[in-house]
Amino acid sequence: MHRWLLAVFVLLPALAAAQPDKVYKSLAEVDDPSQVYVLRLRGKRLKSVPPQVYGMPNLRELDLRGNRIRSLSDSIALLTHLERLELSRNPLDSLPAAMASMTELKELVLWDTRVTWLPDEFERLDGLLQVLDLRSCRLLLDEQKAIERLLPSVKKLWDYACNCSD
Repeated sequence: MHRWLLAVFVLLPALAAAQPDKVYKSLAEVDDPSQVYVLRLRGKRLKSVPPQVYGMPNLRELDLRGNRIRSLSDSIALLTHLERLELSRNPLDSLPAAMASMTELKELVLWDTRVTWLPDEFERLDGLLQVLDLRSCRLLLDEQKAIERLLPSVKKLWDYACNCSD
């Protein structure tokens, strides 16, 4: 009985410190990067992903919607436990091929970005990625078909394709 009580008192503080349901909305709130599971940096006027984010080994959800991010570095692939990546409303026009190694990624939201193609390496995410949101990305029909061939089993959310040329 005493061993059980001792184990409870030793483990309880560690369990209390890990808060997978806590949502961080600022990097200033982060004391221990290993304890960050959800980070929402919406509308912060970021031009790139802050380097501190790549040091969050347990990050499951990263929300960067409404910033000024034009490109992602290959370092995004360091977030090996990331399940949801929200990049909506950024002037982003491409994604790094290194993201194909993010095998825990379930949802990639690119709503209202400039992304019109995905690297061929993304084929590795077919069957792993569950949702790809490309609504309001102004994809041409050929671009939609190419993405469909690349990721046939992924649920895609997109608008009707434009069958026209600029």
